[in-house]
Amino acid sequence: MNLYDKLLNNEQYIKTVKRIEQMKFITNGKWDWEHGLGHYKRVADYVKKILIQLNANERTIELGMICALLHDIGLSKGDKIDHAIESSKIFSRYIDKNDISLEEMEIIKQAILDHSKGNNIQSLIGLSLVLADKLDVTYHRTINSSIQDWVNKEIQKIKKVDILIDDNNLIVKYFTEANFDISVLKSWDKSIAIPKKVAEYLNKNYIFLINGREIQLLI
Repeated sequence: MNLYDKLLNNEQYIKTVKRIEQMKFITNGKWDWEHGLGHYKRVADYVKKILIQLNANERTIELGMICALLHDIGLSKGDKIDHAIESSKIFSRYIDKNDISLEEMEIIKQAILDHSKGNNIQSLIGLSLVLADKLDVTYHRTINSSIQDWVNKEIQKIKKVDILIDDNNLIVKYFTEANFDISVLKSWDKSIAIPKKVAEYLNKNYIFLINGREIQLLI
């Protein structure tokens, strides 16, 4: 069993995730977006896709995917803490120490610690995690929010987000309903700013497409 499947079969992990899924995380009046297993798995899928395009080896991809499953685990302590810091402190309790080296543990810890803002990218795993987390901005995360304001209703019109990384470009692709109001991204600009930051880190052009049409950055 690989590390990803092993973690998904870890009773303590699943119990913790279910506790998180029962919580509401409304901060400064903003939205209680999904932070449960659905989010973690989607982020893991994005991490895998990103790392494959960056020619990462199989072990790096495996570690990146378990990092995705654990990046928000600190929310089990509630929403009055810095969840990135708390997640970086407790993630290791869900990993068998025989399955991972101390060096790998440190790489995962740093990636989780930095995943919210990407101000201190130190590895491909860290890069893929901060980028993947911001790509998960489709209706899945907002459809069950208790705050259905204009922003959440518009984000529910984002049906798919894809990413392409080639030799020269980092391309983020949104597929939305026809009446999607792109000005909504000004209200949650991390969805644009973080991929732009990663593109600059990789020394690549950043291209942002909505339904195949290039959009000038709103930030």
